[in-house]
Amino acid sequence: MRHLFRFRCALSSRRWIQLIFEDPKSSRCPEAHLYSTVTWYHSYLQKASPKYRQEKKIQRVNILQDPGIPIVDRLSRNELIELLKNSIVYREGALLALSKPCGLSITGQEPSLNTLLPDLRKALCLSETPHIVTAAQRDLSGLVLLSNCHQTTRIIEAAILQARKAQIPVATYWAVTVGTLHPSEGEIKMPLKISRIHERQLVIPAPDPAPGNLQRKEVKKAVTRYRVLDSAEGCSLVQLQPLSTFQDQLRVHLSVKLSPALGDHVYSSRVGCILGVPISLPVDSVEPHPQVGVDKIQMGVHLTFSSC
Repeated sequence: MRHLFRFRCALSSRRWIQLIFEDPKSSRCPEAHLYSTVTWYHSYLQKASPKYRQEKKIQRVNILQDPGIPIVDRLSRNELIELLKNSIVYREGALLALSKPCGLSITGQEPSLNTLLPDLRKALCLSETPHIVTAAQRDLSGLVLLSNCHQTTRIIEAAILQARKAQIPVATYWAVTVGTLHPSEGEIKMPLKISRIHERQLVIPAPDPAPGNLQRKEVKKAVTRYRVLDSAEGCSLVQLQPLSTFQDQLRVHLSVKLSPALGDHVYSSRVGCILGVPISLPVDSVEPHPQVGVDKIQMGVHLTFSSC
């Protein structure tokens, strides 16, 4: 956990941590001047000057105005095509994978990924228009798998279905959590259902559901396999592998374990704290609100956040 380790040590010796982790070939690192006409200590003294620090002072950014990620509603159709074209992470044979931005719906009214596929085919010079095999939800960023061969799609869908029946994970996620999950490895088995709370459709845990609720599919069994990869300064890097599919499953399961995902402004409000000990709050008594008390962790993983 490079960033978390850097944050842990930066409190006492940030200068040396920067020296260790910065690219030696970068002109920002003193080691880059060891064999140049500028001595390394001259560069160091220059950086230590008040004028240099004033010029390099980080400006606060309002994430509501400039969140640092593409805003789909603000992009034209051509800009969206260019964004998708530059987001390709895998391309071989009939398969194509790209990183979908948050806010781009899969189907429905424009702009949607499905309506953009014909233009994407022209931009990539494909022989046929690809179709969607798997994709992340509208409000999430994530990988989208496309294919222009229906036979290949059927093979992939059959393999995914077989893997799920055998309880083999078909997707792996990583999340930074507030707090540490105990034990450090295991499975979260908590049925889920969708309920209307405070005028919003939210996912809530449904422990010990009645057989009738399961048969009517009012409640669905949900299982998430997890493993804590590392921990530091009140947060953890966690690997998550869902063995079922349900809306917001990972975020709700993390809140059930009293370690909500960093940046979860919906379900993290269900985790309270008394004398430093996290507790679970009744889901119908709390409304979703921006996550609080995580400034130190945000700084540790180098996230820019707004003061408003």
